[in-house]
Amino acid sequence: MKSQLVSRSNWARSVALLIIIFALVGCTGQVAAPTLPPAPSSTAAASSPTEASVESTATSQPVTDKNILYQDDFTNPATGWSEDKFDNYFIGYHEPEYYHVEVTSPNYKTAVFEPQKRSFADFTVELQVLTVSAKTAAEGDFRYGLAFRRAGDQYYAFTISPRTKKWFALKSSPSGLEILQEGVEESIHDLDVDDLLRVDAQGSNFFFHINDQLVGQVTDPDYASGEVGFYVESFDSPNTHIHFDTLTIRDLELSLMCSVVNDGTLNVRSGPSKTFPQITVLSNGDTIQALGASPNRDWIQMKVEGSEDPGWVGYTEGFLSCTPSIDVFPIVSP
Repeated sequence: MKSQLVSRSNWARSVALLIIIFALVGCTGQVAAPTLPPAPSSTAAASSPTEASVESTATSQPVTDKNILYQDDFTNPATGWSEDKFDNYFIGYHEPEYYHVEVTSPNYKTAVFEPQKRSFADFTVELQVLTVSAKTAAEGDFRYGLAFRRAGDQYYAFTISPRTKKWFALKSSPSGLEILQEGVEESIHDLDVDDLLRVDAQGSNFFFHINDQLVGQVTDPDYASGEVGFYVESFDSPNTHIHFDTLTIRDLELSLMCSVVNDGTLNVRSGPSKTFPQITVLSNGDTIQALGASPNRDWIQMKVEGSEDPGWVGYTEGFLSCTPSIDVFPIVSP
């Protein structure tokens, strides 16, 4: 009898033990891990830009325009532009919203380029830039602006001089500096006021704008692509302090404009041929926004006011003046 009681007691303990184990293990056959406090969220790290997105839109502010390749307003030193001091100049971030270059001797030049050293071929680049009068010598000349398609000592530059109101298209090579084109533009502001510089680079053709005005056009085939950055050069100025504001590089956007001249009257049609219906008529002095040219460049596609559909006007030399030259208009199909 005693042995039966012991046996039953052992059986009860075994059943109880099995129930406890089953409760811990559950249906999966695995022991459940102890419950821990939730780990810190990794969303910030996981949502950081990928390498490709960082390269294409590195910026201190979010980029929402898909055509923007690079943008920096210099409010965030983490974007990585060089900061250093040398015998004749220093460079770095100037809080809260500039990158500055100061040349501290006459007859000296320097260039600083985008920190990731990426190469751009065809593009539109815009720069807001000004001279700080409080840190610039009261007398003496200098120039500054954009440098582009750089590889080593080879690059182009588009610069302005606020004191002479002159602009320059430059070409740097190991043998020196060459002026490709120069001119005078009265819209260049005095010191302490931003100017907007723009370069459209399309193959071997370059178009230069100052404050939304096309001022020059140059063709040079030597440098097909390269880095983008800033250029500062002093002539007889013993101290020159430049503030670079917002820099934006985006897909090429040519500004194509044509005007009717010499008392011309031109028909606008729905297609690139006289067989297409007439939409409207252009008269002397009318200005149109062009979209491109037909393959043989004898018709120009244009925006038509009040219509979503483009129109076409025959290119008649002597009656239609276009900037830039129609030779560099992109080819478009009907």
